[in-house]
Amino acid sequence: MSRERTQVLIIGGSLVGLSAALFLRRHGVDVVLAERHPGTSIHPRTPGYNARTMEFFRAAGVEQAVRAAGPWALSGTGLLWAESLTSPNHQWLAPPNARGAQADFSDLSPCADAVLSQDVLEPVLREHAEKLGADLRFGVEVESFEDGPDGVCAVLADRASGVRTTVRADYLVAADGAGSSVRATLGIGRGGVGVLEHVVGIMVRADLQDALRDRRFAICQVNNPDFSGMVRVVGDKLSLNVEYRPEAGESAAQFTPDRCVELARAAAGIPDLAVEPLDVSPWESTAAVADTFRAGRVFLAGDAAHVMPPSGAYGANTGIQDAANLAWKLAYVLRGWAAPTLLDTYDAERRPIARLTVDQALATGREWFGAALPPEVAEIELLDVLAVTFGYRYGPGDLIEDPHRPGGGPGSRAAHVWLERNGKQVSTVDLWADGLVLVAGPGGAAWTDAADLVARRDGVPLTSYLLADGLPPGEGAYLVDREKEAARTFGIGENGAVLIRPDGFVAWRTREPAGPDTDATLNAAFHQLLALS
Repeated sequence: MSRERTQVLIIGGSLVGLSAALFLRRHGVDVVLAERHPGTSIHPRTPGYNARTMEFFRAAGVEQAVRAAGPWALSGTGLLWAESLTSPNHQWLAPPNARGAQADFSDLSPCADAVLSQDVLEPVLREHAEKLGADLRFGVEVESFEDGPDGVCAVLADRASGVRTTVRADYLVAADGAGSSVRATLGIGRGGVGVLEHVVGIMVRADLQDALRDRRFAICQVNNPDFSGMVRVVGDKLSLNVEYRPEAGESAAQFTPDRCVELARAAAGIPDLAVEPLDVSPWESTAAVADTFRAGRVFLAGDAAHVMPPSGAYGANTGIQDAANLAWKLAYVLRGWAAPTLLDTYDAERRPIARLTVDQALATGREWFGAALPPEVAEIELLDVLAVTFGYRYGPGDLIEDPHRPGGGPGSRAAHVWLERNGKQVSTVDLWADGLVLVAGPGGAAWTDAADLVARRDGVPLTSYLLADGLPPGEGAYLVDREKEAARTFGIGENGAVLIRPDGFVAWRTREPAGPDTDATLNAAFHQLLALS
């Protein structure tokens, strides 16, 4: 058995695992990823990626590649009810809180939502992670692992050849799905309402492009005497999700190829439709959050940490944003810029957001599709989707703020403002792509000088900028903020400063001008952020 060494071992190579590999390599961390399936997903799940997720892809340099892979145009809200896919008896749904496909929120983000399916997105993430040097091993499963004080030791087995490899890593990220074997091995429980329904996902090949005409949807709820379920069409693939009831003696095994053909024809409304069955995959619509996202040197992310109903497409987005939160922290600890206790903030920050988002997925299913909820969660308030996307916060205080009126304080997302840098338009979202960034008001040069001093002394990657109302007054790192919008939005005024984390959240802010204790004040802010004090 060969032995290998890496910094981070990722178990699971779906959306969250691949995103974690991409984000970690962007920060220069050595990564080995093990995925038991032979390749990326063949299922067209998760059609929507919100603008916040796209901001992280933008920071990782893959936003345009993601958009180019799946230019999926939608009509209306993209939500359709129909007697069948081809029936004249259909209507576009406009439930509460659902944005139209062309909704404009460019005042909140430089990115728009992206509509493409999981089977299209995963190869893009894989390609770019591998280009950055990630070691991605498909067809490889983890037979066992041990978490010790000095690292994690795992045994990987190639499913085709049987060859085993021992990999020792500093940390392990479990992105191995809702049925996470890592979570089970660690004995981590879950809380929440649990399983809501049992569903079988059916994939068939069928050409419906001409029959659908101008119906461009992400999800269609089809109801007729022979079929009831959610349907998605991607290219020549038809994805059907049908509930079954184990308590009534039903099972996924009853969905034979012939039955799948019948269901596809009933859903399409074309009795003689040519159908090729491809796959049947049972799954459970579940609402649950792990009791902790960390055990020693092991971290749970994505469905391994939290599962939620598909309404609102929050699941994958929440998981990808887990990866963005965790990646920079692992990188900073591994490179000696932060104390290991910084990693405790992953659970402290992400678990409350997961609980909030699970609740919103439940409420969305109730309001959008009339889903029945258990009594204990039936009265969950449905929040504005933009607040859930852009307004969630870390740290003490409210978990949600209005993104149209951002507080700008520590724990808040660093709001989007258009600025000019070296004559080119940039968003504040672009500033934190490569690491920590400090932005000071036009009169805050002492803050940028102090930040540069701390960064040089501690070897921490940091870029500092001084805002300018018009043309930069001289050489140096300036951001032109002609309308003084950035200073207002971040609440730093003329002389204050704001420190932004590598995941785009505010770490520290002051409205006060620099004074005799500037160096000490900023040093304390850095030490608190990086858990050095």
